[in-house]
Amino acid sequence: MYKLLAMFSGMTVAIMILSNGLLVEGIGDTPALLFIHITGLIGALLLFYSKNGNWTTLKGIPFFYLLGGVTGVASVYFTNLAFLSIGATVTLMLSLVGRIVTSTVIDHYGLMGMKKYPFVPLKLLGLALITMGALFLIIF
Repeated sequence: MYKLLAMFSGMTVAIMILSNGLLVEGIGDTPALLFIHITGLIGALLLFYSKNGNWTTLKGIPFFYLLGGVTGVASVYFTNLAFLSIGATVTLMLSLVGRIVTSTVIDHYGLMGMKKYPFVPLKLLGLALITMGALFLIIF
């Protein structure tokens, strides 16, 4: 089930890149960024309160655990700018390459307290195929 949810997440990211990019074309990059995150905040609050969320659960959480929102703003901003110049497909593919390389490093070293998932040389083949796929999308 979680693998299906991960695939669904990828589908929603593709739709998000398209709708965010079109919004940027319509109203500009920083107004779009603000609108995107205000509507995201509203959606997150609705989900939070529908699940009986409790703010005290943040007590004792390490500060760097809370940086996901900041990196999310940066990610959306960079994606919005890239979309306008290189389109949705290449933007998403290069974004995936960046995510996979970064997550491979995080997994291997167990950064930020994560469980370690050691890098095995066979994974180089997968990374090479993904990188080649990205190059094909860029070139053709």
